Amino acid sequence: MDNRLLLKHKRFEKAKLENPKTKYFAFFNDYAKRKYTTIEIDCLCGSKNDQIVSKFDRYSVEFKTVICKECGLIRSAKYFTDHDINDFYKYHYRNVMSNEANYLSAKAFFKKQKEYGIEKYKLIKEKSNIKLEGLKILDLGGGAGGCLDNFKDSNDVFLVDFFEPYLDIARKNNIKVLKGGLKEVTFKPDIIIISHVLEHWSDFEEEIKNLIKIQKVNQTINYIEFPGVDSLKLGRRNGDFLQDIHIPHVWYFTSYVFENLMNRHGFEKLHINSEIKSLFIYTGVKKKCKNYYNEVKDDLVKAETRIKIQTAKKIIKFFIPKAILDFRLDIIKKKKN
Repeated sequence: MDNRLLLKHKRFEKAKLENPKTKYFAFFNDYAKRKYTTIEIDCLCGSKNDQIVSKFDRYSVEFKTVICKECGLIRSAKYFTDHDINDFYKYHYRNVMSNEANYLSAKAFFKKQKEYGIEKYKLIKEKSNIKLEGLKILDLGGGAGGCLDNFKDSNDVFLVDFFEPYLDIARKNNIKVLKGGLKEVTFKPDIIIISHVLEHWSDFEEEIKNLIKIQKVNQTINYIEFPGVDSLKLGRRNGDFLQDIHIPHVWYFTSYVFENLMNRHGFEKLHINSEIKSLFIYTGVKKKCKNYYNEVKDDLVKAETRIKIQTAKKIIKFFIPKAILDFRLDIIKKKKN
């Protein structure tokens, strides 16, 4: 273990406790510390050559994050046992995270998912060249099933999740439900949606095997979405990687590290961007592991530089008289006109 911080900024080494997230902070500093056990987890490439990225998460809870120096994958250094993970997601997750999103209102969450699902529908239609009619479409860990509402008129749609209040609202909206995870899926869908789920997989190797079992080779379209680390340098979260880190997320991928991981398991990219809104198809052709450590580090350094520039701009604006700023804005507007 390389104990030197990848990014030399105090926020990755010391907790900022001015305004911790109440439910989250209390749960992981009390219940989880008393009830849960953490164990070391290895990188998915099999290497143990790690460097520390952060000692805390975005809510000031002590939880070490590391980067593999042999492939560039960022992950939690330790994670909970399977028993503890099941307890967390079955009994606590929605409540613990309820300060961040309206997880407890099934109707509101369904509506929100439906709105965001329009973009997924358009991307799948545009980038896969598949006719979105007469298909079996499955949303894995799809919450209340709102995304599927965009597909259901012309297709057979299935929600797979654990949270009963969400499953119930999906049923009321004529969406078929399977309570559980990939092991409960007994058919091979034409499209599988995995949105903000894969980064939570504690046993990635087991889950990817289960995903492969339900693939139609060279046919099933896999829409996979979660935050891409390389989008930080473009302005997501104002460039601050610390704001990506929280305990429910085990893995943190750049788009190119994720593509390489999927290639190693026999998936081929149809589309991907830095925010990791992606489409993959399973071919069974496996590729070798590549080392992107330096590229990931460079992207994070660029994101840090963006933070410094934005901070400098704020300081400059603070000291420049408002009249001068208004005059400058007038000049810019006149040039545009």
